[in-house]
Amino acid sequence: MQENMVKNNLNDTFKLKQKLLGSEQGWELTFDAIPDLITILDRDHRVVKVNKAMAERLEKLPDECVGIICYRAIHDCDTPPENCPHEQLLKDGLEHVTEIEEKNLGGYFIVTASPIKDHEGNVLGSIHIAHDITKRKEIEEKLEKTLEEKNTLMKEIYHRTKNNLMVISSLLNLQSRYITDENTQSIFKESQNRAKSMAMIHEKLYRSGDLEHLNFAEYIVNLSNDLYDTYTLDKNLIKLVLNIDEVTLNVDISIPLALILNELLTNSLKHAFPDGKGEIRVELKNYDENYQLSVWDNGIGFPEDLDYHDTNTIGMLIINSLTDQIDGELNLERDNGTRFTVTFKNKIG
Repeated sequence: MQENMVKNNLNDTFKLKQKLLGSEQGWELTFDAIPDLITILDRDHRVVKVNKAMAERLEKLPDECVGIICYRAIHDCDTPPENCPHEQLLKDGLEHVTEIEEKNLGGYFIVTASPIKDHEGNVLGSIHIAHDITKRKEIEEKLEKTLEEKNTLMKEIYHRTKNNLMVISSLLNLQSRYITDENTQSIFKESQNRAKSMAMIHEKLYRSGDLEHLNFAEYIVNLSNDLYDTYTLDKNLIKLVLNIDEVTLNVDISIPLALILNELLTNSLKHAFPDGKGEIRVELKNYDENYQLSVWDNGIGFPEDLDYHDTNTIGMLIINSLTDQIDGELNLERDNGTRFTVTFKNKIG
């Protein structure tokens, strides 16, 4: 019974093949069954044949399309348009693909124009297959609009966050004026600088065309100079040297790293030079897969009896916590002063 079913299926397939390929009517049925718009042109841009789908777009019967000039019927112009694939094909004999918006056909299309050649390789004309991509274009436009709205919203969030952080910084500065204890006043000042360092990042993201990444080299220069101006009374005594590679970082890395830099540089400016004289170097290096942020000073050095990975000081707690947050590694060198280095990878995306 199963063998009979197989034979019957094969017979049906053979009959269909004979019907479609063994007659002009069968070829027409196949030609008209294709949903893409198909047009055959001669060398003079005249229509030789169209399928049913193309004729319907032109609001004509297929036979009524024969002999009309393609660019007049479709593009409403007296000469072929600049990007006409048929014109290009006639010049080089090659297949051409173009994407067009054609209102007379009702949307957007990817048009493939392939040469029709004789046995000697001479181009007799071409066959055009236009695939309707209007729905895809509409979806793309909606996605682009949604993305644009998202970017606008994100920029507004960054802007408002920056403003809020600056308000916090200003309030801390205002409050610190009523504090007479130097240690407490110093804590307020450091908190103020932390807020400012984050505000600077959000301001740069707001003004940037890329809301996911930050030119961190430029940011380091601005933040370092800002902290240097805040803590250095005599710039002839303490020298700040910046050695920065051009690096663009993901925003998820940038914000924690900015706070790490704030803490490291503040520590050097405040504690490294009790006699008020020395040099500080800030470096950001790109080693392909790894990045390194270093803050070095030739001051009195980090206390030998203090474990920088296990300390109760708020600054080192912040540095260690944020280094872990970016999956980085924090190292300390005590030769000729203090050098803290954070090694990390830039997140993709």
